[in-house]
Amino acid sequence: MSKYRIYQIDHPDPPAIGRRKRVIAGIYAISSPVFVLTINISLNGLNIEIYKIMIFCVLPFLILYLGLYLKLRSDNRKIKTIGEIEFTQTAINKRLGDSSISLPYSLIRKLEIQRHIPSVTIKESNSGFFSYILGITFVDSCKEF
Repeated sequence: MSKYRIYQIDHPDPPAIGRRKRVIAGIYAISSPVFVLTINISLNGLNIEIYKIMIFCVLPFLILYLGLYLKLRSDNRKIKTIGEIEFTQTAINKRLGDSSISLPYSLIRKLEIQRHIPSVTIKESNSGFFSYILGITFVDSCKEF
């Protein structure tokens, strides 16, 4: 038995939020090596003084890095928990607020999982993603996300 939380995001296109967050996370990850390489090239290759590097390179990169980090963190705080989903040996139990639904595996044709929002800290997730989108395809070809 495994239990997971169900989140609600106030946006008409939740997959678009995930794509945007992955782009921001990529820029966030790339900015640190670019920062180190820029300082190294400036010090060794161009012979620029350290105080000029601090003013023109370090400050803008720190502002960019901090801004991206705060943007990634602030969006994850806006997501609300509205229920939970539990996978048992015989069925999937879904609780949304006061209602509860049990979906036996005999009614389900396919389960799909898609990465959604990347996590910023290790505390949020060990897998690297804060949330996933679960798609359920039933035997009668209905889909639920």
